Amino acid sequence: MPSERGFARDEDGAALIEAALILPVLLMLVFALADLSLYFWQASLTRKAADLGARLAVVSDAVAEGPGLTYSESESYWFGLPPGLRCRPAPGAAASCPAFAVRCSGRGGCTCEEGRCGFRYSAAKLRPILAAMRAVLPALAPENVEITYATNGLGYVGRPPPVPVDVTVRVVGFRYEAIFLGLLFADAIPLSAAATLPGEDLSR
Repeated sequence: MPSERGFARDEDGAALIEAALILPVLLMLVFALADLSLYFWQASLTRKAADLGARLAVVSDAVAEGPGLTYSESESYWFGLPPGLRCRPAPGAAASCPAFAVRCSGRGGCTCEEGRCGFRYSAAKLRPILAAMRAVLPALAPENVEITYATNGLGYVGRPPPVPVDVTVRVVGFRYEAIFLGLLFADAIPLSAAATLPGEDLSR
């Protein structure tokens, strides 16, 4: 029969107890790294989707319809300014051409930075842009896409629409649903991206 002193020195089963203590922590680290890898992969796809959307948006009809962006409303845009006047004025001079910045999304139509907005939202013109973005991010919804058209001071009076603008495509309100980390964090991790390019007129 083993003595009490021998029993105290007995290490049988110690390794099993240590493994039972360390294994959950090790598994949590492995799963967390896997989730982070998936998150960074989704973040990369989100940036790629914004890039693809911007590339198509600059050569497509504007999602915002109104003076300065729509051909049929070009005459009302220049407000009687002399044709040929450059839009980018000399340093210190007042702006020569009308300016606007309009933001459109599937959530709330079009809004302008200056409050009152004369632009209308066209869901039909957003569809091809959304389709290009869904090629890399299939779960993207119309409300996750926001497009901004802002005059950049280039061009001249009398230039038919679309007037020179910078086009920014943003992915907003999109979230990554964590697989393993979701057990620790109840909320999904937000994903966002933006890409800006100068507009191009290839239609006429």
